[in-house]
Amino acid sequence: MSPSDPLATPTPVPWRTRAPGGGADYGRAYGRMIGSLRTFLDTLAAAAPDAGSAMELADGLDRWTAMLEPMAVPERERPYGRRNDVVGRGQVTSPALTVDAGDEMAIVGRVRFGDYFLGGNMAAHGGTIPLFFDELLGRLAQSGGRTPCRTAYLHTDFRSITPIGPELTVRGWVVEEVGRKRVLRGTIHHGDVLCAEAEGLFVELKPGQP
Repeated sequence: MSPSDPLATPTPVPWRTRAPGGGADYGRAYGRMIGSLRTFLDTLAAAAPDAGSAMELADGLDRWTAMLEPMAVPERERPYGRRNDVVGRGQVTSPALTVDAGDEMAIVGRVRFGDYFLGGNMAAHGGTIPLFFDELLGRLAQSGGRTPCRTAYLHTDFRSITPIGPELTVRGWVVEEVGRKRVLRGTIHHGDVLCAEAEGLFVELKPGQP
């Protein structure tokens, strides 16, 4: 895979997996829970519940919150957003990335923006698109045994509407690595239509740097 050929399909290889919370069985259970939560948020965003239903739902959510509070753990032990064996890394902050192929230089996958990410007129909210690119490119920037890094800048160009509902094709690739700096680019396509593209600079953390 060459950085000059970003549309080629990279060879599927395992990515580094950090899996706090337990093994594969735990991953399946946690993944199901996060998937149900994602569906709930999309359903909630599309619904107009009556006052009674809203109060009943609030009571139920309060009960679940009270159940979870005693289960709080330090950051490094939290599975949320850190289960690479779960679609979307086990988080609902950004639309879930499904990886079809990836190596240390490029990634090809799919994403669907649900109703929870609606901005208006069945288009994804503009702020969710840079968020997704940060997830896509940031994950790639730390793959292949690279040391952790942070986003220095992320420039996003909106080329067309990013629609709510259909499955979209996403690609990301490493443009160059110089010293502690890693430059990456990414695209979102709906069929042949380019919805958005981005360039990000990610900087390797120094030892002990948070």
